[in-house]
Amino acid sequence: MENIFLTSCGVINQNLKDAFYTKIGKNKLNNIRVLYITTASDGDTDDDKSWMDIEFKTILDLGIAKENIIEYKIGKSQVDLSKFDIMYMMGGNTFYLLDIIRKNRFDIDIKKFINDDKIYIGSSAGSEILGNSIDVALGYDENNVGMTDFTGLGIVDGLVIPHCNRKKNFINSLKTKTNKKMYLLYDGDGIVV
Repeated sequence: MENIFLTSCGVINQNLKDAFYTKIGKNKLNNIRVLYITTASDGDTDDDKSWMDIEFKTILDLGIAKENIIEYKIGKSQVDLSKFDIMYMMGGNTFYLLDIIRKNRFDIDIKKFINDDKIYIGSSAGSEILGNSIDVALGYDENNVGMTDFTGLGIVDGLVIPHCNRKKNFINSLKTKTNKKMYLLYDGDGIVV
């Protein structure tokens, strides 16, 4: 299938870009429409949101026209996913994002989108939610929604951990506590599933 891109910071590595262009077809970029979901950033308590502009630029750097990128907040309105080729799930607070997805049953939409062989790009929390569990986020995200069920969407078999280059001690400790498969995402890199 190879239509899921798990990243920490977007598709910025040349190998990921090459896989993206192979999947999408570089000659079709002018017509590609992206649903840019920024919901997770609403749950992020950090006042500095400059990273959002940097991340948005990673989509433009792929050659996608700005007017073809539509920002969306889950639950704020209905969206016709059939009009989009790419779902870009931005990072922010992992617990907040999964909570909003559950409350709006958007997990059904994500799974259908992926099953329709459309491209899903996850960035940070947007990647992490696809794993079996988000409980690892307790080590670095604020559980500002009081979540007690940390079950992820289960689209990826294992734990997805973004920004691993900034979490070496946490990951080393985690490896001694769990035998779950881990997908370690380093800034600048990613995995195509």
